[in-house]
Amino acid sequence: MMDYPFNNSYMPKETRTSTENGNPFPNFVSLLASLPPPDTNMNSGPRLSPFHPNRTMDTNTDWNQTERMCNCSHLPCMVKFMRNFTDAPMCFLRAFVAPLSWRALTSNGSGHNLNPEEYEGMVWAAKPLLQTMPPVSLGLPPNVQIPHLANMMKMLQEVFGSLSEAQRDEISEWLKEQVAQNYYNCSVITGKDRPKPEQSSPPAAMPRGCPSKLVWLRMEVMKMMGPFLTRLPLSDISSIPKDELCPFFHTPQFGSSFQDGGRVNPTMGRTILDRVKECSLDKQDFAKNVDRLGSLACFYDDAPPLNSSLSMLLLSQLKNCSNMGVNLLKKRLVDTVMSSTTNASSPELLRSLGSGATELSPKQLSMFPVTAIKDTLLSLGPDVMWRLSQAKELAQKVLQGTQTVSGKELMSLGSAVGGVASSLLRKVKDQGLLGNAALRDMSEKMTRVQRKALLEGLLGNTNASELVDKIPDALRSSLSLATLEQAGLTSLDQLMGKKWNMAQSAFLVRKLLSNDSKLQDLRKLGSAIKGMACQRIDQIAENNVKEMAQILTQTPTWLPKAQVCCAARRLFANLEKERLDYFRNVTEKELNDIPTLLLLHLPHMKMMDLPDSVCPALLDKMKSANLSCLPLGSPCRAAVTNRTLRCLLNGTSMSELPTEKVLSLGPLLCELPTSQLALMAPEALNSSLQALSSCSQIPPQNRMSLLKLLNSTYGDPSDWSAETMRSLGPLLLLDDSAVRFLRYKSWLKNTLCDLRDSMPQPPVPLPPKEFRTGVDLSALKQKLFSLSLMPPPSSSVPPMRKKRQVAVSQEQQLPTAPLIQELGKSNVYWTPVQLAAMSDETFSATVETLGAVPDYSAEQLSVLKDKAIKAWGPVAKMNESHIFHMGCVCQGFNTTELSSLPISSLDSLETLTPCRWTQPQRVAVWQGFSNRTGVTGKDLGAVDMLALNQFICGLSSKDVGQLNAVAFREAVDSLGTMQCPLVVTESLNARAVAVFGAAASWTDAVVNTLGNIMAGLSVSELRSLSPSVFSFMSQTSIPLIPAERLAVLSVNQLTALGPDNAAMVTVDQRAVLQVEQLKAVDNALGVPSSRAELPTQQSLPPVSLNQPQKSGASTPGKLGIEMVYLQPLMLFLLVLFL
Repeated sequence: MMDYPFNNSYMPKETRTSTENGNPFPNFVSLLASLPPPDTNMNSGPRLSPFHPNRTMDTNTDWNQTERMCNCSHLPCMVKFMRNFTDAPMCFLRAFVAPLSWRALTSNGSGHNLNPEEYEGMVWAAKPLLQTMPPVSLGLPPNVQIPHLANMMKMLQEVFGSLSEAQRDEISEWLKEQVAQNYYNCSVITGKDRPKPEQSSPPAAMPRGCPSKLVWLRMEVMKMMGPFLTRLPLSDISSIPKDELCPFFHTPQFGSSFQDGGRVNPTMGRTILDRVKECSLDKQDFAKNVDRLGSLACFYDDAPPLNSSLSMLLLSQLKNCSNMGVNLLKKRLVDTVMSSTTNASSPELLRSLGSGATELSPKQLSMFPVTAIKDTLLSLGPDVMWRLSQAKELAQKVLQGTQTVSGKELMSLGSAVGGVASSLLRKVKDQGLLGNAALRDMSEKMTRVQRKALLEGLLGNTNASELVDKIPDALRSSLSLATLEQAGLTSLDQLMGKKWNMAQSAFLVRKLLSNDSKLQDLRKLGSAIKGMACQRIDQIAENNVKEMAQILTQTPTWLPKAQVCCAARRLFANLEKERLDYFRNVTEKELNDIPTLLLLHLPHMKMMDLPDSVCPALLDKMKSANLSCLPLGSPCRAAVTNRTLRCLLNGTSMSELPTEKVLSLGPLLCELPTSQLALMAPEALNSSLQALSSCSQIPPQNRMSLLKLLNSTYGDPSDWSAETMRSLGPLLLLDDSAVRFLRYKSWLKNTLCDLRDSMPQPPVPLPPKEFRTGVDLSALKQKLFSLSLMPPPSSSVPPMRKKRQVAVSQEQQLPTAPLIQELGKSNVYWTPVQLAAMSDETFSATVETLGAVPDYSAEQLSVLKDKAIKAWGPVAKMNESHIFHMGCVCQGFNTTELSSLPISSLDSLETLTPCRWTQPQRVAVWQGFSNRTGVTGKDLGAVDMLALNQFICGLSSKDVGQLNAVAFREAVDSLGTMQCPLVVTESLNARAVAVFGAAASWTDAVVNTLGNIMAGLSVSELRSLSPSVFSFMSQTSIPLIPAERLAVLSVNQLTALGPDNAAMVTVDQRAVLQVEQLKAVDNALGVPSSRAELPTQQSLPPVSLNQPQKSGASTPGKLGIEMVYLQPLMLFLLVLFL
């Protein structure tokens, strides 16, 4: 069937030859018939119906349908019968046929002889496969003819929500190629990247390359793309002709393209919105079309004043917004609606507000009836974000003060579950929670304390084995090793389809994977594969090493860097046993068989020695290479870049490379030295610089020269257009000074806001510098703060007076409620003088927002504390609600005041944990809480310890020694994330020894779950640890180990740290290490101990010595990058003399 999926059509079985009998349906029927029906004996029971899996096949309809399908000799025929049989769902059969149909559709040339009806049927049959496909390449068909392309895209639009980000990008790129081939008889893919025809396919002439500025987004194509429009590059969106975009804007397909496509990249969203605004006569005319904007409405912050009806219509579009500025738009619209209503508590009003309900105050929310609140929470779904005060009000309203909560009541809270007290969650019973999708959504909204409390409640009436199997991943990550032990898992099959954290993975691998396990057992590990220690990788039999490498790298995101290095080392050693100088004469097929993730770790000299014959394979692999697995100082980075570039050039010069070839470097383009970029042709340089703006990591040594090139190519950034800023803005963030001194433009704030919102959030904890991606956004945030305070300067004021006027007005700008709500955590940039001038009403109205800022200075905290005392009186007169709203403003109190804080619940104490407390403050808060409640160390349960969070550091050694052993075992993974003073860490370590036994006996799972507590080990305890556990130590624990204690570790122990941990070794720690120990740390990190070993630019391939050519801006910038650093002085002098 798969060899000839479209041969023949329909013939009786008796007239078919054996070679034509390729129908898979009889095999499916036989397989189904072999399964016993419920409560019947396999041998005597009736056969199951292939169409009704829950009943036996006893009807003439089933038999006739079965016989007809058996008589089909080609797949489209069978699919047609399946679609025509509507008596019952045929999910079993459809799941069986889906992969066959997709493979047939994606075969080169398949489907060309099908009529549209047959092709549509095949696409329908394949759909279930794409709805459940893991995040791997889809293997889309190399060419699809026009009649079939619309059918394929219709189905792909329907499964958009099930696809990964990479798969969505793959489809958008694929469609562009299909459009180019079908409409313009050209290809946007370079020759080497085009799919090779199968042996059975007739040779076809390859289409010529498309012009670099192909205008391909016609209305017909945009209708086909649907939500995939949001995955296109900005350059494609900007090139859409107005006479194509405007008619598309007024079609039903435009609205649907942005309704269910998820969140839109801010820069992309605002660009599309700005383009479609041109399709209306004026702002008021455009406002009439807000119902078709979808996710684009998130960026409609310049909407004119709207009436109540249009405001509600626009609010209905603001569902999937992630940009920070959307809250101001929502607030404005909600105020309009609320001001025009006569009944501020009607259920209809709450429903009409939609996601805008998040802008209501807790008091306003409390006025609505319970049924309306429940209906609204249900309709809004799980993605709505409530402030904690709102969530608490909603939970209190729905639960109505009950002391127990059922599973049904808990699920009715939906996205407001964050407001439920942990004391209630401890009492929750199963009652339909386990296996319910609502539990998955709720657990993702919960805090760590809430998750632990809920697990405690569920464990009260559910056995551990059932709990481990049925809870969602977000809850499973909170399970302790003790609970996993109680679950008594016995089979690797029980792990499949579940996510496990590092400690759990190490525990499960040790428990379930024997030393003589087969390779198929590794596949069953799933995400638990991250728990395989290097020792186990080294134990794999030689004849299984290649397959082991493929299994380990199948899902790269699961692999820690230490495991990748061990697998690469083992694979390379295995290959070099096959023949001498394996990599000097490696074949293209052999190189293709090496996983890209491991190939990146090939020693740099061997990488440079790869033969030219493998260039096609190397170039193809490097398109998807992720160099973030290599430290910035690794010689492998330069080696793989240089070798790949040499392949790409193939004897030509950089100036001769066309744009598409340069961009084919993919992530390696981010590694190119600026000296090489400067040699490119103007068009290639323009495209390369725009591509570089998407790089997550640019080597530090390239940054300043890259900024100079950017400046000489496009001019002074203050003179850039909005479009240039959108496309190149991320590169500008490499230089804080360039960001700070951008001159005011009417569009600058919105553009920089979009830039901020589109940047990935830094991970917590922050990775070491050797593996850090992204850029520091502090200068951007400070610039946005100043722009928020800056009034538009009058055009009648001379430029330099304008600057002085703006500077003065910013100093005089007072914090207002709208400004404070807009700024969020950027309120940290107010000066103490400005905060002191804030009105009492503004402080009271915005204290929750101000209290969410964790990093105020001492001077700012002093001012804000005085504001709080003025509003509510001294600490002695405050209540717990005041403390909850003040949040991090409480850091301004002295230790005496802190010990008097009116906190009697651990939930209230938990709200203070994000703040940056000093150790004396932690001690004061804990002692005050302990004195007020009578709770001491011995009274703390596991949930209590989690709620204390960093205040656990305030416990005395006596209190730590009295922590309940069972509770400590349950909570230790969270306690291990705290960074306490050494004396407290040593006390926690002593408790860990009492609970888990001597340090020498600790497994890799225990070491990982202890986290920062490992820093409290004594010299003798550190020496006793097995080298195999060192890569499982928490990264954050390494710099906490006293230098003199780290110095006692052996070379083997230090080598076993792995890259992540070795990168965390501090300068002070390195200073006390011996030469051999330093070499061991560098070896673990993957950098040479002597920088002389690093490849230099001399190892780059010979290139043309052409002078850097100008591209982009037509005139050079007036200020070079060096002059940027003189701007502050120049501005000061000019303002002084004016």
